Amino acid sequence: MGFRTVMTAFALVAALPVAAFDATAAGEETVRQWTSWMGKHGISQGAIIVAHNGDVVAEGGLARSVDDPAKVASLSKAITAICALKAADASGLSASARLSDILPGALAEHAPRDTRFGAISLAHLMTHTSGLDTDYHRDELPKLRTFEKENKLWQFSKIAALNLSAAPGSAPYRYSNANYLILGLAIEEMTGEAYETYCQREVLAPAGVTTAKLTPDWQVMTSWGGWEISAHDYLRFVQANFTGRTKADRPAGHGISAAYVNDRGTRYSAGMLYRNSSQGLNAWHSGSWTGVKGRVTDRFGAYVAVYGNGMTVVTNYAHDAWDREIARELDRLLYNATHP
Repeated sequence: MGFRTVMTAFALVAALPVAAFDATAAGEETVRQWTSWMGKHGISQGAIIVAHNGDVVAEGGLARSVDDPAKVASLSKAITAICALKAADASGLSASARLSDILPGALAEHAPRDTRFGAISLAHLMTHTSGLDTDYHRDELPKLRTFEKENKLWQFSKIAALNLSAAPGSAPYRYSNANYLILGLAIEEMTGEAYETYCQREVLAPAGVTTAKLTPDWQVMTSWGGWEISAHDYLRFVQANFTGRTKADRPAGHGISAAYVNDRGTRYSAGMLYRNSSQGLNAWHSGSWTGVKGRVTDRFGAYVAVYGNGMTVVTNYAHDAWDREIARELDRLLYNATHP
């Protein structure tokens, strides 16, 4: 075969059209895979919605629709983070504002054991680099589950009694609900309003969200895990606040550097995990909770992923998926289905 023939053959191959990405087919496959996962693990209630570049391409549900409010546990943190940024901006503050300036009353009433506590900033809280290294929400669960209200100040008193693991900002990433409990208090101090009221009006309503509220049974989880919201409405919130990001180390729009989570390039900022991919920036987070109210065991979970290829998935389910293998399985199947 001569050079000209080889080049002609190459040109013909190069000219073959590349199969276009079929977002609807990918969305429908995502719903099928999710339904299979639900059945495999005996989860009888949940909902899922899939969008591509802002347009819904598929949805599904088992005994729950995408418009039914559902408890989302730690997916609440992204709401809190965006709300805190909004409150700080309205107050003429930045993400570098410190607790010593924002919460002087709470610090005076519940003097921290660690003198570095007041140096914790909003950015440290949003990236889990405050030095707070505690599972207080589990240690205090017998008391927490008896509360019908938020009781943020009581929770703050338990957190302030702890030593920091390192200086705020110098501390490594350590995921802790304590950080987002304090953010809830900071929002109330900066705005002079209840956390729920301010976040509903200033963050959720502008995104078209109508179903979100602090869930009555678990208001004590407040700013770190207390929201209930429909899958469709959480999609609206995410599309309004977590699209257009470019780099995992400093997601656009946050004004703060993301925390280094692991050696695989994962970062954390403002209620979301981030990692750069060949198709763009992926952002995701999961929520998981098991608690007892009276004689009833309440289990719920949720997951959101915003992929660099334009696909977004939001799902909620009546299972905590706390087991790492189950959670990883869900993560893998959603990614594979949206990236055919």
